[in-house]
Amino acid sequence: MARSDDARHNLDELGALLRTHRKQVGLSGVEAARRAGFTQSKLSKIENGVLLPGPDDVRRLTTALGMSSAATGEALELARLLEIDQSAPRIVLRRGSLTEHTTLLTRFGSTGSVVAADPAVVPDWLRTRDYLLAASGPLSARNEQAATSLLAKRQRLLATPGITFEFYVYESALRTRVGSSSVMAEQIDSIRKMPLQHPNVAVRVIDSHAEVAPPLPHGFELRDDRLVVMTTAPGTAVITAEDDIAPFRVLVDSLRERALSEHRSQSFLSRLATVYNLEERINFAC
Repeated sequence: MARSDDARHNLDELGALLRTHRKQVGLSGVEAARRAGFTQSKLSKIENGVLLPGPDDVRRLTTALGMSSAATGEALELARLLEIDQSAPRIVLRRGSLTEHTTLLTRFGSTGSVVAADPAVVPDWLRTRDYLLAASGPLSARNEQAATSLLAKRQRLLATPGITFEFYVYESALRTRVGSSSVMAEQIDSIRKMPLQHPNVAVRVIDSHAEVAPPLPHGFELRDDRLVVMTTAPGTAVITAEDDIAPFRVLVDSLRERALSEHRSQSFLSRLATVYNLEERINFAC
């Protein structure tokens, strides 16, 4: 599990504190480890911030080093903070994206909210079947069935009036060809129609001139303002810690401020679909 920046600092500080006191009393690493009942390797890792010691380990070390009550209290407080950080839910990465996304969808009730954006591709929720399969690359028959089943589940949730959806579609993603001109034209027209079919769905375009800060490096979904889902190459990351979600809220505010209005987004999508349709006719004629 990745440690927070504060935890990294606390771990380094604890290691430095113990190392400084060991040197002050003139003990070698081997002797200090022996007195505490550790191996020298374990003590070295603790002092260098590589190994997280438990409170009992810290007590044994402070006793072995003859540390004052004030210094012992400081060391134990750092250990307590590290223990809290270690147990806090932060980021869980699970392999098997199709299975994990299917499981996550079961958590939706009759109400909720989703904000989704992706700078590289059309967000999962908005994809047509042909775009989905083109974007996924070669799939086994089993995984193709699972992917299309997941898409159908998402489409049913989009039709749930109590769940509000905000989608921010990047111009760069819409101009990246995933499949033929026909696939792209169908995809963009489907996006354009989505808010017309479902009043609970808003679609806005982030055009190439928009300055979104901080820049969005990867697609994400913010669900109910308390959970972030990101699909990466190794698997699906689920983020639940408040301090890890906070930057995504800032990003959502920036997207809301910089995106084209819903009306202008509709016009943009209509024009781009026309371009792809024209290309398809030209390709067909040739």
